[in-house]
Amino acid sequence: MKSELERRFLQHLYETGRRLPDQAQPLLPDYPARPDFYYEEARACVFCDGPVHDQPEVRAEDDRVRGDLRDLGYRMIVIRYDQDLEEQTQKYADVFG
Repeated sequence: MKSELERRFLQHLYETGRRLPDQAQPLLPDYPARPDFYYEEARACVFCDGPVHDQPEVRAEDDRVRGDLRDLGYRMIVIRYDQDLEEQTQKYADVFG
């Protein structure tokens, strides 16, 4: 894991009895991007976005990569540093349980 947000996210999943990711920082077979976490059955890429992702140039690159992944049939889940973890995980109960 690369960030405090990633650690907090995993800890929250564990402590609330939710499904943990199948993979961390996987290299996807059909696109040169590494989501922070991946759920295989849901084809869900989880990106944990800290403050750096608020910068316009980083946001533009995120939008490009995530749009490409959506076009390939992946589902995008973005976990933000400035939002409540429980509220964010509840939005994706079909993935996290």
